[in-house]
Amino acid sequence: MLAVLEIINTIETSKANINPTIIYNEGWMTRLLVYYSIQEQIKIKEIDFSLINHWTSEALISSPFVKASKLREGYTHADIALGDFNVKYENRGEIIVCPKASQFGIIEAKMKSPLSKGTTHAKDYNQASRNITCIAHNTSLDCNTFFYVALPECKLPKKNRAGSTIAKIIDKEEIKRQIKKRLSPFVLNEIAEINENDILLKVEKCEVGLITYEEWIEKFTDTKIKETLNDFYSNCIKWNKL
Repeated sequence: MLAVLEIINTIETSKANINPTIIYNEGWMTRLLVYYSIQEQIKIKEIDFSLINHWTSEALISSPFVKASKLREGYTHADIALGDFNVKYENRGEIIVCPKASQFGIIEAKMKSPLSKGTTHAKDYNQASRNITCIAHNTSLDCNTFFYVALPECKLPKKNRAGSTIAKIIDKEEIKRQIKKRLSPFVLNEIAEINENDILLKVEKCEVGLITYEEWIEKFTDTKIKETLNDFYSNCIKWNKL
């Protein structure tokens, strides 16, 4: 462990042993924010961190298409999953949402790269739609669900760019359209493999939106935590050339 820390400490030197973006990236920025959000029990958008029982990063979540006979789709890597679930990394690392879960959601972390626009079998089925479908597939109608994209303020859609990629990707009507289209080959089968209405009802209930790292950091009142997060974020901005 000491050797790992020594390697990380070389980042700011002329003899760095590691690319800085391995540490200063969206994944670690968001993990730190979630960790300290639970510690300080803050609330941002519809996420009340005082109620979060469990969180994890880079776990697998199943989609309705994992066992499909055609147009199959594998598991999705959830950047950050929060809520009532279990995960065993020694056994594949699949997220198992509790049957009586009261809340479950995913945060997709971005720093510089955009959200992906499609999958192998569905070019018009973006990263937001895919994650939200997985959330709907694994939760009940009684569960409070959410999907947020965390990103730098400079990556927000400009007021004069309402049709920008990120704005379109998280538009609820666009998400529902894409999900319905993705489900349609299965619904049209004589034996429906997937309950379209059930999934679309849960998609409608899911809170969807953007959270900037700047507004998230501003939620903290503990000065030491805030300073730590601001320092880390400054390095993310620096090394990702934002």
